[in-house]
Amino acid sequence: MDFYPITLGVDRPLLNAAGKHTSKKAVDSSSVSADGKVPADIQQKIFERDKHTCQCCGFQAQKYQEILFKDMNKANLADDNLLTACIFCHQCFYLDKVSTMRSGVLVWMPDIEQARLHHIARAIYVARISQGPVAEAARKSLDVIMERREEVKRRLFTDDPHILSTVLYDYLSSGQYKMRTKKLEGVRLFPLDRKIVREADLEFNQFPQILAYWRSKDGPFGGKTPPKWITIYQEILSAA
Repeated sequence: MDFYPITLGVDRPLLNAAGKHTSKKAVDSSSVSADGKVPADIQQKIFERDKHTCQCCGFQAQKYQEILFKDMNKANLADDNLLTACIFCHQCFYLDKVSTMRSGVLVWMPDIEQARLHHIARAIYVARISQGPVAEAARKSLDVIMERREEVKRRLFTDDPHILSTVLYDYLSSGQYKMRTKKLEGVRLFPLDRKIVREADLEFNQFPQILAYWRSKDGPFGGKTPPKWITIYQEILSAA
């Protein structure tokens, strides 16, 4: 499977050489909700096409997946512009939303690709709430990763996705924005065990629900410890 590349970015539509949106099929903007959610029937069609599998990292889950707009234009609902993405991969493209959800921090981990880091994060959070040496290894692994915030602070003067998103959105020309991958090489967004969402006038952390599903008998981990945990742990230590 060829994965769609993950590039840290913000909710900023891509422009073509003429300075116009790259969308091929614009639709009535009323079809898309204010928070960028596509209609349920279109979501389901894309999820089924992609077999509920994240096209950026390969994580498969029947629930709590997202729709990614490849050209970042929410009015472009063409099938070839929409991809299934897991919550961790999806938020990389929307750093401006990460601070609102309080769902990630920047770390310096050039030896681990962003998609691989997401698999590691899921393994850590699933294993951490188990018992015994696996849970302890998960906690130690998380501590090692959090220490990498200091190095990204040294290089970018921040580990806050909100500050980086402000720079990407407000201070870069279109040409500079397209070159951001080179400037951010080695910088990763590490997903936290939080996802603050708003319903009506209430805010709550949705991540415990997501984690419970992942660990359930119907979830991707099926109530079992992530496979090859020791290998994952060793990979984290060597990368640090």
